[in-house]
Amino acid sequence: MPFRHQSAVLQKYYSKDLPVSFSNEYIHFQSYLLTLPKDNAPKTILGMLQKIIESDFQDVFPYISIALRMFLCCPASNCSAERSFSALKRIKTYLRSSTKDDRLNDLAILNIVRINS
Repeated sequence: MPFRHQSAVLQKYYSKDLPVSFSNEYIHFQSYLLTLPKDNAPKTILGMLQKIIESDFQDVFPYISIALRMFLCCPASNCSAERSFSALKRIKTYLRSSTKDDRLNDLAILNIVRINS
């Protein structure tokens, strides 16, 4: 069972958040999803979490709920951080090398907001 192996790897990586029983809970959750009608089955990670919440199954699948929330909270990329450093590089030139941190922060925020809007 490759899925059981993947859930075990996930459990080992997040051992402080997910107990050893996570793999069994995953198998039960997978079986539950297979019992749902095709038109009512969730197709995304967010849909799975919404299904758990709307069915009031947080007590039945607590660690699946935790794993899904952890997945949804992790950023897929670090583009916003890269944009911030890029903006800071444009702002802090050798001409502004004596600028204080507060002013530099304010200029960076203004620049980032201007770029994103």
